[in-house]
Amino acid sequence: MLKNLKLELASLDDLEDIAHIYEDIHTDLEQTVNYPRWPKGIYPTIHSAKQAIEKQEMFVLKDQNQTIGSVILNHQQDLGYEDANWLVNAKESEVMVIHTLAIAPLYKGQGYAGIMIRFIKDIAKRCHCLALRLDLTQGNLPARYLYQRHGFYFTGIADLHRQEDGIDYCEMFEYDLTSPRDQLEMIEKIVDDFVSERDWHQYHTADNLSKSIIIEAAELLECFQWEDEYNFEHACEELADVFIYCFQLSAFLKVDIKKMISNKMKKNIKKYPVGKC
Repeated sequence: MLKNLKLELASLDDLEDIAHIYEDIHTDLEQTVNYPRWPKGIYPTIHSAKQAIEKQEMFVLKDQNQTIGSVILNHQQDLGYEDANWLVNAKESEVMVIHTLAIAPLYKGQGYAGIMIRFIKDIAKRCHCLALRLDLTQGNLPARYLYQRHGFYFTGIADLHRQEDGIDYCEMFEYDLTSPRDQLEMIEKIVDDFVSERDWHQYHTADNLSKSIIIEAAELLECFQWEDEYNFEHACEELADVFIYCFQLSAFLKVDIKKMISNKMKKNIKKYPVGKC
């Protein structure tokens, strides 16, 4: 899947495709939950897309000639951004802001948004930016999970003066481009890239991945079933396979591994207090 994918600067030739994506998203939001609270016919529209293209701020994610999604990237931090609790001290020109990341409903849930975010990080680094920033409407849970899974930090809420649109406050997120990549995030990316390049996501179900974990765990157990000394290298390989399938299952279920483990450990600490075990 990754082989033919690229995030490139949009031209007016892409305008019709982007407009269709916006229309399909508005229709989808009417039928489901309008988490971003995008008002149909007001934003985003073909006119806002055209303006972004003319400013050379619109990018499109393409698989060969098929447009998968679009995003606007610039240095424009809206009124109110200056009041946010940013972690990175950077000038305006050193900050890239993500606006209106959109994936065609036909391709939603297939990992394309995460792939686009990785491309965006690369673009920002090439532009010598120190941070990526964005704002989300309060309660936009799918987007919040997406960005946090890809290393963005929630820095609080801010008033971006959008009361006319019925939005009182926005949630602010930032990705530090200057710090070393989170090791867990890097491992998740390696696993996801491996699966994506072979187009194996199509075979992923919770049932299949859970069974794979059980099979690999059984093979790991077998390493220690004999009286003679076990093969350390083989045991490590089997243990790695267990973790790899756990990563894939967590991605399929759209759960944050770090948050999930942290929450579970908090419960364990209460359940098994020191000195009472």
